[in-house]
Amino acid sequence: MKPATSASVIIPVLNGANTIANTLWALVSQAGGPAQTEIIVVDNGSTDNTREVVSQFDVRLLDETTRGPSAARNRGLHAATGDVILYTDADTLPTRRWLAELMAAFDDPGTIIAGGRVLGYPPKTTAERFMATYGIWEPENNIFRPVFPFVPSLNLAVRRNAALAIGGWDEDMLTGEDVDFSYRILEQFAGRISYRPQAILFHQHRQTADELRKQAWTYGEGGAQIYRKYPEAVTWDFSKTMHVCGLLATRGMAPLVYALGSLLGRASAKQVELARYHRLWSWWWWRGFLSMYRNGERRKWAV
Repeated sequence: MKPATSASVIIPVLNGANTIANTLWALVSQAGGPAQTEIIVVDNGSTDNTREVVSQFDVRLLDETTRGPSAARNRGLHAATGDVILYTDADTLPTRRWLAELMAAFDDPGTIIAGGRVLGYPPKTTAERFMATYGIWEPENNIFRPVFPFVPSLNLAVRRNAALAIGGWDEDMLTGEDVDFSYRILEQFAGRISYRPQAILFHQHRQTADELRKQAWTYGEGGAQIYRKYPEAVTWDFSKTMHVCGLLATRGMAPLVYALGSLLGRASAKQVELARYHRLWSWWWWRGFLSMYRNGERRKWAV
């Protein structure tokens, strides 16, 4: 691969008026990135004033009528001109050298895909505290895991030619699409993920229990789609069923155990709180997984 000298930053957005200004301010204020850098915002059908907010910045604004982040990312991918495509979301805050740090990965001609570090905003609600503690964006939970390592889509960089070669993002997937995208890149180009820990951005976690339930359900659906799409790589069997049953039973009992420990002075209120939210996340993630795995289609999550 030739050295990368230009970059395209792509941001899919749906009703992001409350957050995207901070994202764009951070991106137009980057230090040390390529001189040839473009920022592309792809509006996926916003009904708030997202477009008016975006129009205040010197960026390209495109439209994508097919709903879903994958379709929006593909719209940006096919319009982009940079050697490297960098994806982030409309509720993130990239640090000042985010672009330069991710681009540095491509000084190595063997690098095809790279990812940075995601940190949450300082948590204010119980849901945010749980997500910060759970570490869903930690590299060992995605980039360094042994099966289906992947780069989370909100902090991902990839060579444009490689992304085009695999056909871009799977538009049938609303979640788990970054697992699928990374898998196809690594399979076709027989490479590995370059992790750039200094390519840091901050992300706004879900703030309420209802938002967390919905996120867990849809993430579970994405996990099931991976199982259905790649049966040669991952299979569901009796041992996995027993493992999940044991996991749910353990996490289901944990809040009661911690509550008893709190009465005895052996556990803190924070531990009780986090155990309850861990139970909530696990329950709804696996409900979403089983719904998709059995039915093969997305269904509205229900309390």
